[in-house]
Amino acid sequence: MKIFRSVNAVQGALDRVSAEGVRGWCASSPAVSIHVNGQPYFSAFCHVERRDVQDALGIEKPVGFNVPLRLALGDVVEVAGVDCQPLPGSPQRVGASAWLPVSAAQRPAFAPLEALLTAFGASHFKPFFKRSAELTAVALRGNNQPDMLVKLAGTPAHLVDIKAFYRQVIEPHALPAPALIPPSTTPLPNDYLIYRYIEGASYLAASQLSDSTRQQVIQLLATLHAIPGGTLKRENTQQPYWQQLQRQVLRQALATLDIAYIQQIFLMRRLAKRLPTVLSHGDLHAGNVLVDDTEGALALIDWDRWGALPVGYDEACFLRGLPFQQALAYLPEQCDLRLGFAIISFWLGVVQNEQFRTTPQAKEMMRYIKGRL
Repeated sequence: MKIFRSVNAVQGALDRVSAEGVRGWCASSPAVSIHVNGQPYFSAFCHVERRDVQDALGIEKPVGFNVPLRLALGDVVEVAGVDCQPLPGSPQRVGASAWLPVSAAQRPAFAPLEALLTAFGASHFKPFFKRSAELTAVALRGNNQPDMLVKLAGTPAHLVDIKAFYRQVIEPHALPAPALIPPSTTPLPNDYLIYRYIEGASYLAASQLSDSTRQQVIQLLATLHAIPGGTLKRENTQQPYWQQLQRQVLRQALATLDIAYIQQIFLMRRLAKRLPTVLSHGDLHAGNVLVDDTEGALALIDWDRWGALPVGYDEACFLRGLPFQQALAYLPEQCDLRLGFAIISFWLGVVQNEQFRTTPQAKEMMRYIKGRL
């Protein structure tokens, strides 16, 4: 999942998929199209009141949809606007937390999994999807085997990077993350990343997490940032999210022709270049925090984007959506960390909504940044 989306991305979300239907909202399209298992299924108008969304966006027109449908366990549901852009949160699987019997792999959406399921001798599986509806991972369960999660896509350089990070950072420092399993100890091919599968709940935003969970994550980030990078280098040195974020912010600012605003962005760019870089997760949104609600334990997942990034980057991505002062209160009293957090939080806001810069929240961030000069 991307930690930021450009202003050209669809404004909406697929909130819930169940056997009884689908629920969500879309502010950038008057209607949505619903596909089930890759086939057109239904279209619906966005005419349901969603005061939570409408108040946040400052609009009065209804943007919600709540469509009763008869769906089966394992059905893959995609929802898109009239421009065919999928909504954030799409696709989703009916019964996403449920294990599917291996017989469900006969559905076309699961065809790429057939060889893996056979090799593992799986009795049940859980598929995971990207926004593009492409399969990205699968959890496998079989007789006399621990549950495993297999990442389905990755270049040889990516496999080297993840294995090096686990060997030099996660394992020696006991960071809470799913254990990486050597393929040689499994019946699976060697060209996959294989993890011990752990159960846990994930959430769409930090606002849905408990106060104690937010504090735990910030403490874990402090531990991660304090680990010396040393000779740890990525084979794939690009950090696409960070690079895209900087380019998008500058492009938007220049397009406004607002000299004062453009000067503010250049000031923030200069300050960001002076920030120290620290070992970072690189993609730490709330969905990459797994929480065991019974014991309160958590694990950070999807370390694919790890690397040296400006201090405050991970914190801004994770706490995104919380009021600025509330989010700031979770951070330790470290000037560089808080400055980086404020700059990157501002940038994340404007790439999602170009009018964000005129909001009280953005002005508060800008005052904070200028006060640190």
